Amino acid sequence: MTAPKELNIVVLPTGPFETNCLLVHDGTEATVVDPGMGAATLVRQAVAAAGVTVTQIVLTHGHIDHVRDLPEVQQEYGVPSYMNHDDLPWITREALDSMGELGRTHATGDMAVPEQPRPVADGDTLDIAGVEFTAFHMPGHSPGSVMYRGEHGDGAVILGGDVLFRRGIGRTDLPLSDPHAMVASLQRIPEIFDDADTVFPGHGPTTTVGEERRENGFLQGLAG
Repeated sequence: MTAPKELNIVVLPTGPFETNCLLVHDGTEATVVDPGMGAATLVRQAVAAAGVTVTQIVLTHGHIDHVRDLPEVQQEYGVPSYMNHDDLPWITREALDSMGELGRTHATGDMAVPEQPRPVADGDTLDIAGVEFTAFHMPGHSPGSVMYRGEHGDGAVILGGDVLFRRGIGRTDLPLSDPHAMVASLQRIPEIFDDADTVFPGHGPTTTVGEERRENGFLQGLAG
């Protein structure tokens, strides 16, 4: 039986909201997840330290704190990116120029429009560092929010974006957010994920699905 490749996840908090950009690699090939503001420099440093080659960019959703450095990373590595297309409205020139204070905070006036990511739909799979990750469309925080789950060895890893945090969930009071859709997405979590699954959220520390089912008031409220 062939041993599974190593799976390394380097967490690179960046930008004004401490967004977790991730570098996921197997010692040879790497995937960049959610390159927010300032991520391009941090990714460059992490790639050099690990001695790996970036092969793709994966986006959990299209909010500016997760995509601010997407154009720079796309240009530097010349690789495809992937995102659910329900979030394409966030990465148009019109959207980048109309964000007000949020746009000024993220210097969107100096930001190029990203090359359109390739579409990701519910149930699609992506090879990330030699591991097959399945995409789960989990709208609510944004229309195109996706959580990616990959089984590796004796456990599984979830690239969670802004759906589920340690003791919290993504906001639903933002433009294009949908509280009802978020409730439906959260209700899916115990159905499609295992308690032992490790979640790498878009902000804050890692957690597990089981820990959140026990301690996260939002999930407890749904269960009740």
